[in-house]
Amino acid sequence: MTPPSHLAHFKDHVIICGYGSLGRTLAMNLAAAQIPFVVIDNQRQRLRLAQQSGHPFYRGDDLMDENELLAVGVDRARTLVAVLPDDASNVFITLIARRLNPNLQILAYGELPATESKLRFAGADHVVLPSSISAQRIVQLITRPTVLDFLEEKEERSHLIELLSQLDLQIEEFTLPLESPLLGLAIAEVEAKGRGRFIIVAVRRCNGSLVTHPPLSLPLQAKDTVIALGQAAEIQTFFRQHAPRYRRFRI
Repeated sequence: MTPPSHLAHFKDHVIICGYGSLGRTLAMNLAAAQIPFVVIDNQRQRLRLAQQSGHPFYRGDDLMDENELLAVGVDRARTLVAVLPDDASNVFITLIARRLNPNLQILAYGELPATESKLRFAGADHVVLPSSISAQRIVQLITRPTVLDFLEEKEERSHLIELLSQLDLQIEEFTLPLESPLLGLAIAEVEAKGRGRFIIVAVRRCNGSLVTHPPLSLPLQAKDTVIALGQAAEIQTFFRQHAPRYRRFRI
């Protein structure tokens, strides 16, 4: 996707998803630290505040659409901060951002303490809770190198699925039989066939190894089990057409 002209030059920048009170304070701190950033929000009133403060911004109608994140250069950014007011949206944005840029540093806000493990499983490097909210702390996290820590406990996956259900999303899995027309296709090609109705979040190879947040260029092989996230009705229809051994993802 071609980025807006005023954002085309942005590189190694910070993306602030959400311009509420925490997002505004964070933007002010980043500006003071002379760290390049762009704000993305879907509320006109909030974006007017960003404009009045002289902060670069972009209006995204659907912040959970990967094209909106690409418009603000998520593939070229160094850090994304998800500080939207609801935890489910922050989890989904984290999932999308991680797959679009595996090297991205992701900081996410969680209103409830129980959300921390879900955000980390989704791909967040750091989670900020109300008890530890500090815009200056987030700025410090942005400037520190981190190591991605994925949670793999079944209980955490179950909680993640429960949270995503608030967005009417379903995690499904299907195993590719030898006759599947998807064999040899890259993940990006499979998602294109699905017309954006789902994203592939993991692939379990036939040897049992699990590839989480797989690259879009990863080709699918016979007997791979693909784990995808999307609208339940749409994703089930697609999978049944292309993988006769389809079955719903179970924990």
